[in-house]
Amino acid sequence: MTAALRQTLRLFLWARAQHLLWQGGQPVVFVALAERIAADTGLDLAKVRAALCGGFSSAGSQAQLARWCGLRRATKHGAPVLVPDLSDTFDRGPGRGVAPCAPEDLRQRLPDHLS
Repeated sequence: MTAALRQTLRLFLWARAQHLLWQGGQPVVFVALAERIAADTGLDLAKVRAALCGGFSSAGSQAQLARWCGLRRATKHGAPVLVPDLSDTFDRGPGRGVAPCAPEDLRQRLPDHLS
């Protein structure tokens, strides 16, 4: 998995988790983000924490986290890319989008030490 792909997936993880916590009126802190993602995906909390910090332990956890964000891994011109997963298994929420906001907006929302 390329560094750009890891960063994109990380951004989507943060955005979706933040969005869900804000909707639920819960505090948006690292621990709550990681716990929410772990609970929703069934992944080990340590793997989720590693993903939020920019590392991914296995292709399986990458795929599972991508699915949670409404994405799937594909190949374009021989390079791995993330594309929207248009299957019915993803709960798109009220806006029906894959992410609650555009990636450019997400980068502005993330604190400098997280982006």
